[in-house]
Parts: sequence; C-alpha cells; structure tokens
Amino acid sequence: MLVFDKDEIKNTLTKDNIFDLLVDFGGEPAMTDFGIISRTICHNPPNVNASRKLYYYDNSGLFRCYTGCSEPVFDIFELVIKVFLIQKQQELDLNAAVRWVAYRCGISGTEATDDNQILLDDWKYLANYTRIEQLNNNEKNPQFILKEYDTEILNYFNYNCKITPWLNDKIAAEAIARARVGFYPGGDQITIPHFDQNGRFVGLRGRTLIKEDSELFGKYRPIKVNNVLYNHPLGMNLYNLNNSKDNIRKVGIAIVFESEKSRGLFSDDTSLQILKYFFIILFSLFI
Repeated sequence: MLVFDKDEIKNTLTKDNIFDLLVDFGGEPAMTDFGIISRTICHNPPNVNASRKLYYYDNSGLFRCYTGCSEPVFDIFELVIKVFLIQKQQELDLNAAVRWVAYRCGISGTEATDDNQILLDDWKYLANYTRIEQLNNNEKNPQFILKEYDTEILNYFNYNCKITPWLNDKIAAEAIARARVGFYPGGDQITIPHFDQNGRFVGLRGRTLIKEDSELFGKYRPIKVNNVLYNHPLGMNLYNLNNSKDNIRKVGIAIVFESEKSRGLFSDDTSLQILKYFFIILFSLFI
C-alpha cells in the first residue's frame, strides 16, 4: 500500500521545484535572495488583477500573499488547491493536492510493510486509490496529453542569425536548424520549441542573453509573446523524443541528458554512431 507523507514531500521539494510549479500556474516567478516572488495566482487567474505580491520564503517553505487572501499564509499544497479551484474549477482535498505535487515533481510514495500498518484514515483512502490507479495504468497504458500551441508563432523568430554561444560549445548548426532553435529579438532570447513524441508543439522555452534577467529569473524559462505564456510541465514531456524515438526503438537504449542544450550536441543522423561509441566506452570500463 502506497503512503504519501505530506511533510516528507514538502521537505523534499527544492526551490527550483516550487519555481517550476509557479511557472506552470502562470505566476511568472522570479528568484530572490529569500525565495521567490510571483503573481498572486492564489486568489485570481493569471494576469487578471494579479499583482506581484505572492512571496515564497525558502527558510519556512511557506507562501505569503500580501493582498487579497483572507488567510494569507499557506504552503504549496494549499496553493495547489487554490489554483485548481480558480483555473480549472476543480475542488481538490489535501490528499489529492499532495499526490498531485508528488507526481508532478517525481516524488514517489513509500510502500507500507506488515510491521507498519498504522495509517490515518485519510491516507488509507489515498493509498488505495493510488494503487488502483497504478493497476489501471499498467493495463491501459494511458498517456498524459499536453496542451498544444499554434506553431504559427515559430515563424516570427529569426533563424538566420548565428547562435554563437551554442556554436562555441560545438553544437552543429545543422542540429540547431533541425531543432528549430532561433532567436527572439523582442526578448533577447534563444528560442527552443518543445514537441511531444507525436510532433505536437507543446511549449516554447527561451535562454536569455541578458545577464540581469538570468540572475533574476534564471537562464531558461517559458517565453511569453502577445500575452500567451508558452509553458508546459517539463516532467511530462521528454525533449526531442519525436526525433529520437525511431533510433531508440532500433537500439533499445536511450541516453537521457539534463537539458535541451545537451541534446543539441548530437544530431539525429549521428545518434546511432554516438551509441556505438557509448558502448565502446562502457565496454572498456570492464576490461
């Protein structure tokens, strides 16, 4: 029986996890010395009278809304409950919010043993529900379908300029062109479109070239154009799988890198050759 410990999950979450969740919710967060500042998505939809007065304090792991909330101090799970009600018109209880955060951030539950069967009634229900859901997943193999964006926006970026920082890191111009990596002059950002395994356009991230923005918001973040924020949950989509899945199927092995830029080091035409060298290196470690 799977058990989700609310406090353990909260302590496991990093500031980057919180930042990514706020991005998903349209909060347009910014890193600070004490934590994170976001739009007040706790009591209004994004960009609807949303002031930048929602603060997350890293030392306490709590949010504080400085305008509009009758109960201004809350944790990430309470924020999820608020956001789901406002943005999705869905009512979540605490158990569902904890489970959603755990799944979104890749945090697993723990399996209770025969020696440890003392569970709160609320958690018993949650554990049983999760176990049934896992069994159903194994039988039906469902897929999480991300929101699809209009690819027309990609036609407005500059693909003729040289992406010098990437070229200097030995990323081939052909690989950059194949991934449709471009440049957005209006935001001074390298543009990186994300597609799902079926080639659907599901997100657009940018690598800022402005040092001040990099320090304040982070190097990589979703791009916003014409009041549309092209964000998506990164944990729900494997970048470049649409181009690599055939070679993965042939070889039976996938080499996963941390970022889009790491993937850009290798073109799809040479991916099989890269795997060949990988096996040679791996073999050499055991002789």
